[in-house]
Amino acid sequence: MLESIAYNNSTIHFGDLQVVGFNDLLKTEYPSSKKIIFTDETVSDLWIEHLITNFSELAKAEIIQIPAGETYKTLEVCEQVWAALSDYEIGRSDLVINFGGGVITDMGGFIAALFKRGLDFINVPTTLLSQVDASVGGKTGVDLGPFKNQIGVFADAKHVFIDDNFLSTLPKDELLSGYAEMLKHGLIQDKDYWEKLKDFDPNASARRLDVIKHSVSIKKSIVEQDHLESGLRKNLNFGHTIGHGIEGYLLKNEKPTLHGFAVAWGIKAECFISLKKGFITENSYTEIKEYIDSKYPPFELNSSCFKDILKLMYNDKKNSNGRIKCTLLRDIGKAVFDQDVTDLEILEALKTL
Repeated sequence: MLESIAYNNSTIHFGDLQVVGFNDLLKTEYPSSKKIIFTDETVSDLWIEHLITNFSELAKAEIIQIPAGETYKTLEVCEQVWAALSDYEIGRSDLVINFGGGVITDMGGFIAALFKRGLDFINVPTTLLSQVDASVGGKTGVDLGPFKNQIGVFADAKHVFIDDNFLSTLPKDELLSGYAEMLKHGLIQDKDYWEKLKDFDPNASARRLDVIKHSVSIKKSIVEQDHLESGLRKNLNFGHTIGHGIEGYLLKNEKPTLHGFAVAWGIKAECFISLKKGFITENSYTEIKEYIDSKYPPFELNSSCFKDILKLMYNDKKNSNGRIKCTLLRDIGKAVFDQDVTDLEILEALKTL
C-alpha cells in the first residue's frame, strides 16, 4: 500500500480501494449521509457492481449515470443531474462520489460545488488521464460548445482514491491518452522523470502506481503554490493551448479525439514554437518530436482547418488583451508561461503536425 498525500483540504490515497480504507472512511466521515454515485455508461457496465457489492456503505447509494464521452460535458446535462439530486432530496450534508474518467470528475465536481452552494464530493478516477490530471487540482467545469472547460469553478474533492486496478479494462488508446499528461509533467518540471517515462509502459501494471504517484506529486507541488492559476500553475497548460484548439475543432465537427492525443499534438506544436523563439535547442526539439511520433498517431487534418483552430484558440482562458498566451519550454524539465505567440507562429507550428 502506498501512503496518502495531503493537498490543500484534500487527501489523495493510492492503492486498492479495499486496502486503503475507502469503506471505513465513508462510514466514519459520512455515517448518515446519502451517497450519490455519479458515473457514465461505460464505467457503470464494467465496475458499478464491483463498487456497490464490495463496499457496504454504498449498498443504498443512488446511481446517476450519463452517456460516456466529451459530447455530454454540458450545462444541459448538469441541469438534468441537479434535477435528479432534487428528486432524491439531497441536502448539504450528503455526498457525491464521482466514479469515472476526466469528464465525470470535472462535471461531478462542478455539479457538487454548485448544488445548494456546495456538497462534499469524492473522486474515484478510473482512467489514467483522470488519475494523473483531472481528479487532482480543484478544477471543475463543463464545455461551452467547442470551447473546452469554459464554465467552471475551483473546488477540491475531500478525498481522491487512485486505484490502478480500474485501468485493467482501459483500451490501449485511453492509457496513451493519460500517458501524454505524464510526459507533459516531465517536460515542464522534471527532466529525470521525462527520461524515466521513456522506459515506462503504461500498459504494464508493474510499478505503475508509483509512476502515477510521481505525476500527481508534480502536479500537487505546482497547484499548492498557485491554486487559482495566476502564475506558476499555467505551466500545466503546456501543450493545451494548441491542443484544446485541435480538440475543440474536432468536437465541433463531430470527429472527437482523445484529450491526450490532442495534448500530444499540442506538445509537438508548442515545442516547435519554443524552438523558433530560440528557447530550446534543435536536439531537444527533435528528441521530443520523435518520441511523440513514436507513440501517437499522426494528426490527420489538412491546412484548410488551421484558421478555424486558431479562431477557437482566441477563446482560451489564458489569453489577455486579445493576445494568445502559451506555456513554452526553455529546456526539457523547464517551462515558461504567459508567452505571447502570433497567428503566424501558430499556423507554422500546425503545419509541422
